[in-house]
Amino acid sequence: MNTNEAALLEGLNPQQRAAVIYRGPALLIVAGAGSGKTRVLTHRIAHLLGNREAWPSQILAITFTNKAANEMRERIKHLVGDPEGMWIRTFHSSCLQILRREADKLGHNSNFTVYDTGDTRALLKRLIKAGGYDIDKLKPQMVAAVISKAKNELQTAEDFAGNADSKNPKAQAYAELFLAYESEKRRNNAFDFDDLIAETVYLFKSHPEVADQYRRKFRHILVDEYQDTNHAQYALIRELTRNVTTPDPKTGEMLTPASLTVVGDSDQSIYAFRGADIRNISEFAKDFNGAHTILLEQNYRSTQNILSAANAVISKNFDRPEKNLWTEAGSGEKIVQFTAVDERHEAGFIVDEIVSHHKDGVAYSQMAILYRTNALTPSIEAELKSQQVPYAVIGGLKFYERKEIKDALAYLTAISNSRNDEAVRRILNEPGRGIGEKTELKIAELARRNNISFREALALNQELGLGPKLTEAITKFAQLLDSVEQVSQTEKISVVLTEILVRSGYKYNLEMSRDPQDEARVENLDALVGQVVEYELRNPDNTLADYLAEITLAAAADEIDDGSGQVSLMTLHTAKGLEYPVVFIAGLEQGTLPHMRSFDEPGGLAEERRLFYVGITRAMRSLYLTLALQRTLFGQMNSTMPSNFLLDIPVDLMDQRGVEKQKPLVSYKPRSLSDAPREKKEWKNSITTVRNNEGLVLAVGDKISHDDFGPGTVIDVTGEGARQTAEIRFENVGTKRLMVRVAPIQRL
Repeated sequence: MNTNEAALLEGLNPQQRAAVIYRGPALLIVAGAGSGKTRVLTHRIAHLLGNREAWPSQILAITFTNKAANEMRERIKHLVGDPEGMWIRTFHSSCLQILRREADKLGHNSNFTVYDTGDTRALLKRLIKAGGYDIDKLKPQMVAAVISKAKNELQTAEDFAGNADSKNPKAQAYAELFLAYESEKRRNNAFDFDDLIAETVYLFKSHPEVADQYRRKFRHILVDEYQDTNHAQYALIRELTRNVTTPDPKTGEMLTPASLTVVGDSDQSIYAFRGADIRNISEFAKDFNGAHTILLEQNYRSTQNILSAANAVISKNFDRPEKNLWTEAGSGEKIVQFTAVDERHEAGFIVDEIVSHHKDGVAYSQMAILYRTNALTPSIEAELKSQQVPYAVIGGLKFYERKEIKDALAYLTAISNSRNDEAVRRILNEPGRGIGEKTELKIAELARRNNISFREALALNQELGLGPKLTEAITKFAQLLDSVEQVSQTEKISVVLTEILVRSGYKYNLEMSRDPQDEARVENLDALVGQVVEYELRNPDNTLADYLAEITLAAAADEIDDGSGQVSLMTLHTAKGLEYPVVFIAGLEQGTLPHMRSFDEPGGLAEERRLFYVGITRAMRSLYLTLALQRTLFGQMNSTMPSNFLLDIPVDLMDQRGVEKQKPLVSYKPRSLSDAPREKKEWKNSITTVRNNEGLVLAVGDKISHDDFGPGTVIDVTGEGARQTAEIRFENVGTKRLMVRVAPIQRL
């Protein structure tokens, strides 16, 4: 790969060029929004390859979405040709590949299944019911969230159970279900989504020779969106960049640790609710010896007015690296801030502007409506339909979540992994075979008694004395799975899928139905077959298990089709990493953005401000910020107040329109609970200011004063230094837990 170095560096600004050519043990590229981070990463990889400093197989580039991985792969291919052998993957896909190769060391077969969210919840629902727990009080999604959080912190079920409060019945129930879930999952030869990273870390820690194998393989590791990493992902990177403990088997050489490059922006850290730890990027220099930092501030996406608004908003957060986005693109249009009477008025304005932009030549696919919560979409969708504007709700009911698609994939899963009881039980009576829930439970009990899988128990169903008709139905179903499994040994995935849809009668039943929805379901199944064919063309050597795993790892942002000709509707979290010429951010009201929950969570308000910053920086040319003075949510009309974040934006950047365009924008700030009108009691928690309290250390019993909440007494303190939090009982608003470093407080 003799690539001209000058050509690779041409067109890069000085900071980008420095990031491409830097060589050292660890590099942090602080990349502001729209600053060309993907270009820097791909050119850095191309520079390594072009100078023959690394072979493609020695490079591991980690992204957060398949879409980002594909874009990076295509850019590198354009620069230096096909990087065959290079790992350009998501965290989960990378770990999946490792676990496929090393599964036996963890007691699994290599054809293991990866549970998606639906599979996990279905199994937990069954375990909750079987354990006699109150399913109305103990929801599968609640248990799943607790288990996911534990795994992202690298807690095993045994660790979790050992730490559970023995006097708390709910904590004990979670612990018991976690243990039962792990046992059942292992019996099914399955991992869940969170296992992929946690089990890989465990593999490296428990098998140093395996860890060394991958440390020798990957000599250059590059991680995108590093601010979004959680503890498990951080631990994985640490394991891959540790000292190699054994000599190279070919050369006998003891290799130095791999070179690590991470790209990220603490100002865009918005996934704390998923376990993302902003300290991973803010403390990078402490964690990795010899780390060097390069700052990218020149923006290539937005106009200066948009960037100035973003800079003004994010500057209110403390404990962040100083940076100011700038551009050579000019000032551009002013930001439109529209105040509506209610949500219908707001929706009407948004859609009218979309129609106007479309008439001016802007494609629908170049416009997006962003919001903090999905509860805001009904009025907007109604108006879009009314004006016949095509749209897609990103992150809504996805293609792979539709019943017929889940059924088809369950058939493939049952064929790929005979130990996956959840998949077999899902399709046991799909299409209808007269096999009811009682019979299913009897088969499950037969499997348990004989310590075999549910599918293996099907072949022994004669022992249950179910009668000739039911016995025949179960036997034929078992034979169907066996015969199509034989087909899967030699045929392509698309052939296997077609066989199972036809021979099971699943597709025929839908085709014979007179229900218009069933006609759409047939079309969806045909589309699935088409997508499988495309997958085979892209991945000719991949197995059925590989295909099923890739489907599980798909992210919401991967759904977006830029050529769809539809306006995109999505949450601000989903919009991360995307860009549109025209962006609307709706619902800029106190309690919505920032969200109500953020007022009670340490660091919550700062994260909400980062979320708003992310939304602003999605816009390239036109940005609209809208709010409604009245909004009906969950069937109740409420008066609202403008978001305090709007006050952060200089007035000269705004074109204020709507019912209050003649009045200065003022946000509601009660001095105490008694000052807040009853109908606006949700605003009583509003924190409007933060302070840099470096050096302030509180102790139990200290008397303090808070700018918004008034006087209070410290009743509990946890953490130290910058991470100290205090539980404070306020005279006016009750008990709050605050981060001492940034809370607007002073000791009396």
